[in-house]
Amino acid sequence: MEPCLVNDTPSILRQPRVIPGGRPPNSDFHFDWPYERPADDPAIAEIWCYTPRMSYLPGDVVDLHVHTTRATFDVEIYRDGPRPTTVHRSAGVGGTIGHTPTNANVVGCDWPVALQVTVGDDWASGFYIVVVRVTDDDGAVFEREHFFVVRAAVPAARTSIAFVVSTATMCAYNDWGGGNCYHGPDSTPRDRVPCPRTSIQRPWARGMVRLPADAPRAGYAGELRPFEPPHYPQHAWAHHHGYARDYGDSSWALYGRLFIVWAEQQGYTLDYLTMHDLHADPDALVPYRCSIIAGHDEYMSWEMREAFEHQLAAGGNHARFAGNMLWQIRMEDDDTTFVVHKNSYTDPMAQSVTPERTTDLWDSPTVGWPAASTFGLTGSGIVHVMYGGAAPRSSAGFTIYRPWHWSLEGSDLYYGDLVGGRPDCIVRYEVDGCDYTMTDGLPYATGRDGAPETLQIIGMCPGIRHEEDHFAGTVRMMNAESNLPDTPEWQLSEHEGVKHPRYGAAMMASHDRGGSVGDGTVFVAGTTDWVVGLDRRNVFVEQITRNILDRLGGDSPT
Repeated sequence: MEPCLVNDTPSILRQPRVIPGGRPPNSDFHFDWPYERPADDPAIAEIWCYTPRMSYLPGDVVDLHVHTTRATFDVEIYRDGPRPTTVHRSAGVGGTIGHTPTNANVVGCDWPVALQVTVGDDWASGFYIVVVRVTDDDGAVFEREHFFVVRAAVPAARTSIAFVVSTATMCAYNDWGGGNCYHGPDSTPRDRVPCPRTSIQRPWARGMVRLPADAPRAGYAGELRPFEPPHYPQHAWAHHHGYARDYGDSSWALYGRLFIVWAEQQGYTLDYLTMHDLHADPDALVPYRCSIIAGHDEYMSWEMREAFEHQLAAGGNHARFAGNMLWQIRMEDDDTTFVVHKNSYTDPMAQSVTPERTTDLWDSPTVGWPAASTFGLTGSGIVHVMYGGAAPRSSAGFTIYRPWHWSLEGSDLYYGDLVGGRPDCIVRYEVDGCDYTMTDGLPYATGRDGAPETLQIIGMCPGIRHEEDHFAGTVRMMNAESNLPDTPEWQLSEHEGVKHPRYGAAMMASHDRGGSVGDGTVFVAGTTDWVVGLDRRNVFVEQITRNILDRLGGDSPT
């Protein structure tokens, strides 16, 4: 089966904003459909699978753990990219019912191994999608998907650029089997109860790997009409079509895939790794001239972040075409359990001899390792643009302030130009910025949040920490300050006698640790949706991205 290509689809956002059944567009969509999990009913055709690891090397054996209610099933594995390439097919594989634990999202599935596949020596490093399917006697097909990454047998032997898949953030949003770190089985429509511990030994929820072309992104593509209540198109679509509630937040199809398709079409060769590879080996990026993250990258472990620090210390570079650098996580139980309490009160690590490993904000006093000190920007002061009631009528692009910056060479951009605004909307959903001040019409980082002195802010777009509530609490919103009774003061501001969510700006910025470009340089396009500009072939976004990859990637190693 050919995979579905995913593009931003403004047409679906122009449809009436009413969910089937007459629910208003501002209704809460958290808990009104069940979590995806087996029914274990032989009368119902179903199948899911998972692999015990996120990545493999050529020659490794991939164990495929499968649950199905049918006696046999088919498997297809293909390398994703601009020309998806099938590398394995198996038909008529024997299947069994897996007897899934009630709390599978926490303890894992423990299904039997139904098939073993050896990674071929000719399988190029890349993102590989596993599709499993069953067919009933009446011809009805039920299929689901999983993925794994194939790493290079010899790091940096064929390219100087490493692409890192944001598997930690995907884990945070995966609610298959009973919940994720945002909501769980004990949640109610008014009170989200997250799961601080979730297992990676389970399938990905529907939509986390593949999506049809009409799946809307998180955030608006159009513009909120005057006095119209905020809405969340991806939730309405997921509810109607039977996809995971949080697919729009971290789906490979909406984020990482858009970058690698564009990059490979342009002739760039990439070695692929996962965030979990960096956790296992903090020196994994050192052989590479440039590492890349694209899309939504919100969560990292201490070890994952150290991997970027080690690469930069060795003179390598990092290009972050991503947004929302925010939370520290831990991996426990032989790295099979994803842990994120999101505060220093419930996490027992806060009272240990290593409180800095607490799963809290990087910028929190307990962790004490400001995100901006590594990447230049942080998600702590600014999170959203064009999402619900958060800057819903924003410019949706970066206004240029330093047109002479090296990343803009050959772009013909002027001071005040808007890059990636409507209809592309590259500054959308979740973003990164820093504390700044204006002097003579130019923005400068203050350094109060850990941003380095060498940071150059190239472009900005207004953004906000939480949604602004224009409806006095009568409209249910995702994360308006009026819906957050325990909102910490650091997330709010008060100026001229008005208390409001913290204001700020999403930013495009860079800094050089080695004193010159290409010597420990970090470039950050602090938005999850930079990739949309590549997918829609925005000429400025493409030129800037080429400049970054060519300058920071350098020549391939010999």
